[in-house]
Amino acid sequence: MTGENSGAVEIRAGHPDDLDAVYNELRGVPGLRAQAASAPATPGEQGSALEFITVACSGGAITILLQIVKSLVESRGPQITLKFRRGQDRLEVTADTVDEILPLIEQLFDDEP
Repeated sequence: MTGENSGAVEIRAGHPDDLDAVYNELRGVPGLRAQAASAPATPGEQGSALEFITVACSGGAITILLQIVKSLVESRGPQITLKFRRGQDRLEVTADTVDEILPLIEQLFDDEP
């Protein structure tokens, strides 16, 4: 990757618990750099909720990321929705579409902008 955020992809989820599950699986995986971004706290709230994750992969770590995504989506069932974005490119993954979408997620991590 050529720059600090080269290849970085943003991940969002339809439900906060799903995003927490993704983040927990990605933390500490060699070759993956996952950073959580929280929504600003509104008055009366004690903290801020996890809003999205940015993930950058080095080397062959994209394969590990795809395996984690597939495993999580299949285990959490039809209610899970993960949304991937890099620049103008956007993908939405559900349990029904995971196998056909994984190759497209891999393309999002391509070094070309």
